[in-house]
Amino acid sequence: MKKILITAGPTNEYIDEVMKITNMSTGRLGIELTRNFLESGEQVTLIGTRSVFRSGLFEKYHLAGHKNLRSIPIETTQDMYLALEQESKNEYDLVIHSSAVGDYKPEFSFRMEDLAKELVEAIASGQTTEEEILSILTNPSCKVDDDTKISSYEPHLTVKLTLTPKLISNLRNWYPNATLVGFKLLENVTKEHLLEVARKLCDKNNMDYIIANDLADLRQGQHLSFLVNKDGYQNTEFHSPEDIYQKTKSFIQK
Repeated sequence: MKKILITAGPTNEYIDEVMKITNMSTGRLGIELTRNFLESGEQVTLIGTRSVFRSGLFEKYHLAGHKNLRSIPIETTQDMYLALEQESKNEYDLVIHSSAVGDYKPEFSFRMEDLAKELVEAIASGQTTEEEILSILTNPSCKVDDDTKISSYEPHLTVKLTLTPKLISNLRNWYPNATLVGFKLLENVTKEHLLEVARKLCDKNNMDYIIANDLADLRQGQHLSFLVNKDGYQNTEFHSPEDIYQKTKSFIQK
């Protein structure tokens, strides 16, 4: 029995107690892969947002309570980071990082009126250099309290974003003995550009494979993706989650 770790679905980054930033990922691929590996007798750990575990597919395939499945619900990118770090204490044969991790998260919110007032006061007091103005813009004193629900009647509410941690860059350190498979999604690019970006991502993060696809194809109902490693395109196309399962399964049968 092989041990498989799969991440699935989007991450959610909260603006306040109610509002959040997320993406269109449903977690379907991760669920399909989980089902296939469980049916072939492997042991799977699935990390995903609660929406993944509440999805129709998760219920359809009767995955809840499966004897060989461990489910780890998370919400934010930081939650997933901590879950992956914690799981690295266990040995895995294959890690499939299919989650659509958000690139940005809210850092703080503010009202445009308050920031304008703060800037006018700062300039009047002689703070006019680029560094001084940037310091106010990136760390204003007029931040809105986002520990509770922000008022629904703010016409000029603004959210400053900051980068989320890059999970893929830690996978090799966390799972040195596992076969690592990641994903790269771009939109409306040439196949050559997509494959080159995926190759660089694979090389930079010391992954074994990257599966690359174009959002434009997905929107047209074409589940077309390509297998890439550090040497480039591996002349392998995928047209369904089943195709990806069959190939990734072969990685741990060698």
